[in-house]
Amino acid sequence: MICEIKQEIVNRLEELYPNHYIYDEDVPQKFKTPSFMIHLILQDYEKRMNAKYKSQLNFDVAFFSDKDDTEIKEDCLKVQENLFRNFDFLKTVRVLNKQAEITDNVLHFSFEVGYSEMIDKPETKMETHELNTNI
Repeated sequence: MICEIKQEIVNRLEELYPNHYIYDEDVPQKFKTPSFMIHLILQDYEKRMNAKYKSQLNFDVAFFSDKDDTEIKEDCLKVQENLFRNFDFLKTVRVLNKQAEITDNVLHFSFEVGYSEMIDKPETKMETHELNTNI
């Protein structure tokens, strides 16, 4: 499920910024800007009744601008505003608790995504045994 949600994040970023590079977790050797990097920060996973589970994922999407030093802050603020306005729903999940912070000329847009799932487990049945009571 995590891979599907990450792909939905990539799809939304591609919709909003088709000319930007998008990286997943690792910084490549030939890092190009403008770009986004998606990090899964934290996952909370809890069991509910029967085979039901609930999960909360925390993501950080970092934006790296290609502008010069005098324009980076303004560019980050524009991207921040656009992400806040257009990142409410992904295809299958809702985005919650959005926050943004600019640190060292990098915008960090963080948010939470929650989902529930039901895992099919093989049925366990009791075996029947014959009891011999002849003494």
